[in-house]
Amino acid sequence: MNKKSILVIDDDEMTRLLINQVLASDIYHIIEAKDGSEGVFLFNKYNPDLVLLDVELPKLNGFEVCQLIRSSEQGERVPIIMITGMDDTKSIENAYSLGATDFMIKPINWSLFGHHLRYILRNSNYYKSLKKSESRLEYAQKIARLGYWELEADNGYLLLSKQLADMFSLSSFKFENGQDFFLHLIHQSERLYIQNILLQAFEDGKPFNLDIRIKLPSNDLLHLKLQGKRLKNTNGSTSVISGIMQDISELKESQKRLVHVAHHDALTNLPNRVLFTQRLERSIQRADRFESKVALLFIDLNRFKQVNDSLGHEVGDLLLQEVATRFSSVTRKSDIVARFGGDEFAILLDSIKNLDQIPSFIENFQTLFNQPFFINDEIIYIGSSVGISIYPDNGRDCSELLRNADTAMYQAKKSEQDNVYFYSSELTENTIKRWSVENQLRESLENNDFILLYQPKVCSKTHSIVGVEALIRWPRGNETPIYPSEFIPIAEETGLIIALGKWVIEQAIEQLSLWKDSVCQELSIAVNVSSRQLYSEGFTEFVIGALEKFNIPACKLEMEITEEHLAPTNQEKTIKETLQTLTDIGIKISIDDFGTGYSSLSQLKILPISVLKIDKSFIDNIPDNKQNVAIIKSIISLAKNLNLKVVAEGVETIEQLICLREYDCEIIQGYYFSKPVSDCEIKELLISNSLSN
Repeated sequence: MNKKSILVIDDDEMTRLLINQVLASDIYHIIEAKDGSEGVFLFNKYNPDLVLLDVELPKLNGFEVCQLIRSSEQGERVPIIMITGMDDTKSIENAYSLGATDFMIKPINWSLFGHHLRYILRNSNYYKSLKKSESRLEYAQKIARLGYWELEADNGYLLLSKQLADMFSLSSFKFENGQDFFLHLIHQSERLYIQNILLQAFEDGKPFNLDIRIKLPSNDLLHLKLQGKRLKNTNGSTSVISGIMQDISELKESQKRLVHVAHHDALTNLPNRVLFTQRLERSIQRADRFESKVALLFIDLNRFKQVNDSLGHEVGDLLLQEVATRFSSVTRKSDIVARFGGDEFAILLDSIKNLDQIPSFIENFQTLFNQPFFINDEIIYIGSSVGISIYPDNGRDCSELLRNADTAMYQAKKSEQDNVYFYSSELTENTIKRWSVENQLRESLENNDFILLYQPKVCSKTHSIVGVEALIRWPRGNETPIYPSEFIPIAEETGLIIALGKWVIEQAIEQLSLWKDSVCQELSIAVNVSSRQLYSEGFTEFVIGALEKFNIPACKLEMEITEEHLAPTNQEKTIKETLQTLTDIGIKISIDDFGTGYSSLSQLKILPISVLKIDKSFIDNIPDNKQNVAIIKSIISLAKNLNLKVVAEGVETIEQLICLREYDCEIIQGYYFSKPVSDCEIKELLISNSLSN
């Protein structure tokens, strides 16, 4: 147990001796001083728990010692009991005024002396604990920026805690006409409301909890949480409302930032889809009220993916920021520019009185892409595809307007050039039909509802069948047929072409297996392969696995790719490696629809290609169309110089056949010999040798 230290300052040795004897125990540690000067020194040295101080002392008297102790930081709260033989009131009042805790008159009643000191020390401990609690509370309130307040009804006194006074930059804590003073502090727009709240609280005693704004002398606004309740009125005393106020300015600022983050795009700081939709709803309401219109532009950036792939995402992000800046530069304050994500933006043109305003805006908008973007020393050209829907012409609510603008944008995107499309009901019908086809396509893939037909490829001189091309068909029973020209592009766009393409390849290889030891055993099968298949992971492994599964030599399989694959891209190395791997195992690669797309003679030389297929558009109208004849001759000559075989597609007349044979085209494919037929019909053609006849 810690001993309590007591400093005895008395020049009378007998008094000090008696105090030692009376307090002799294990709970006290006695420190003695013979004069006032020594007493002050020992107090500063030992910081005792209690001081017994004689009034009449040499060097410094008791009053002077008391004053010095109280003026020090450590002596502010220590109990000081003054001992004197003087019993005049003036001396006692003087002692108390200087900070004495208690007074003892000599002669001392020694029998009560110890009890008296224990009582003083106990109260001192209580006082210290109370002050410590108050200090902790004050510190906690300071951290929480919280303080209490009281408002009296009758005299109107307003009492503020020190924390609130400091918070409001006030030098006083208590104010007359307190309610008026308090209301004057509150933001003008909220004063009447708060006044009514206070009056109501005085009347019915119900507690209140609300947010207010206080205007500081510096004109800064302080956001406060104001809570209060009328105290119970006892013995007819005046009504008092007591409560707390807490500074919630940081909380309000945090909430403001969170709301901004939730409603704005992090990269461009433009409104996001959520905020854009909210503003669109309000614009629709205004349009109804003032009989105006609203235009919604849905924008997709063209060639942005190439920028990301070739220059990196950092450049892509900077480009998006610059695009956002340019978009904002051509809109009015009432309009809104938003980023929905990726390279998709939206613009809301509000309160349009005349539809002629829209073409004018579009003209200004399109000029934004006339000049290149300069990003990190790179010169970048991009464009945009824009879909436009108008309220109320193209939709009655936000979701319908957004959906229809997206549909129009998709149509603009399909044009493969920078374009602007206004929404029409026909676009919606096409979109709904497309979604229906997509859903049916997924279902049919799961159920294996597709079949393969085979169109013969015939030697132009002997008319014998040298191979076939596998063509997918989608039989739908009694329903309207959906042709490959309709469902293949949808499969490409949705990625279903990868699964569909695998099915075609596996079915073709299985058919080669079924033709073993038959009249068809010498035939090869050509299958069409899309770019998405070639770029898909594990494609070559799948093909090799299918050939091994059915024990078919790779030379029996031919893959037709369209001419778009000749265009140099950042994935050029990938496609070249894929085609080379397929060629190395024996698969022949042919270019389908040659002459209709992007031609690159250097790519023809680099890529492992075996066959060129002349597109049907060049076969039509020969030999009458001299331009087509010239093109066909050039392609055949080019192929022979590169040691490539040539196949003419879409041959339908004897005149076309004779013309092509004359130009030394080796292989013919088309309705002149046969339309696409089943595997059984291919057998019958070979058995009957009808094509040769």
